Amino acid sequence: MIMSEPILTNGSPTSTTTQPPAPKPRGSKFLYALKLITVNLLVFGVSIELASIVLVHLKKWPLTRPTYHLGRYEFWGAYNPVFGMWHPPNGHFIHQEGCFSFKYSTNSYGARDVERTMHSDQPRTVVLGDSFMEGFGLPVNERLSNLLEGRTGREYLNFGTGGGFSPLQYDLVYESLASKFDHDVVLVGVLPDNDFHEMDGQWMEEHYPGRYFPYYRNDLSVAYRGDFDPHAREGFWTRVQAFFRSYFATYHVVEYILASRVYSTKHRTYSGYNDYSDTDLVRLKKSLLDIKSVADNHGAMVDVFLIPRANDFQRYREGQDRLGPALEAWGREVGIRVKDLLPEMAARSGGNYRPYFLPCDDHWSAEGSEAAADILQPWLYGKPSSATASR
Repeated sequence: MIMSEPILTNGSPTSTTTQPPAPKPRGSKFLYALKLITVNLLVFGVSIELASIVLVHLKKWPLTRPTYHLGRYEFWGAYNPVFGMWHPPNGHFIHQEGCFSFKYSTNSYGARDVERTMHSDQPRTVVLGDSFMEGFGLPVNERLSNLLEGRTGREYLNFGTGGGFSPLQYDLVYESLASKFDHDVVLVGVLPDNDFHEMDGQWMEEHYPGRYFPYYRNDLSVAYRGDFDPHAREGFWTRVQAFFRSYFATYHVVEYILASRVYSTKHRTYSGYNDYSDTDLVRLKKSLLDIKSVADNHGAMVDVFLIPRANDFQRYREGQDRLGPALEAWGREVGIRVKDLLPEMAARSGGNYRPYFLPCDDHWSAEGSEAAADILQPWLYGKPSSATASR
């Protein structure tokens, strides 16, 4: 066997040991770390989004979920300088929650209603209120005003809106917009559950910081907080928000977490029928009297009814209904008819009031809306409803 001789350099054998590689430049280390962080963030983000998709598609999910259809504007926003919360005119909005999915549409003046003529020689009712009157979570044919319109043939012009709308705003939308339409009756749905809070400027500022809204000062004069921006819907960040709202479930989960601050543990046990203050009641009466003053100038009468929520039914079982009798008696004194829905709805329910509400939300279901129509129709018109008479 022929053996190779070691190579001599300057008379000495050379070493065959491999030399360590040269260290990578700092820039390469930084790029590697950046790639690693990016990959981990993407994996984390995708995992959070997948978990959020599962969550928002549960049947009892109580807030909105992505539509996967780009909607530029929010359906509820501070779009009006007089009363704040309103809708874009001629708008369309897909509303999806755990137990329903359908499209809202608005007419040329921003109401969730069909187009109405300003003038008519027929008797018509202007409808004021918040999300219950607007028909949150219901197709229009199942909401209260449409049920009454279908049963009576009388037009019900719906000016209700959700998103945080107080009796003060009912007055402002009536005075500045709804009263311009010919009518002979104003029907006001009062939701004691949050209507008292939403006339309180301090409460609104704490729970909806930065929102533009009207409120009552201590002397019952009207003031505003926040800045009205007529171009708010046109900004870059508004469009970015619309994109995330339309396509990402995580957006809706975060929105739910932030919204939950509004409803503290104390609020979950709160009954607007029983836990209001003297100041709350003064503000409510002020708004209703101002509505009556404008209605009187138009030769229209005012009817008011009270809407109970789950906490109110629970307290009614214990014999508590502080607001209903008090406001009905006050109404007789000032010439405003007031109807408390709580006693009759409780009696009709047989102790199980849950079917009155959506399974994923605490707004009326179709059954709750129909029960209210059955109770209000004979009260409004002095004769049994067709639904009641058929039983």
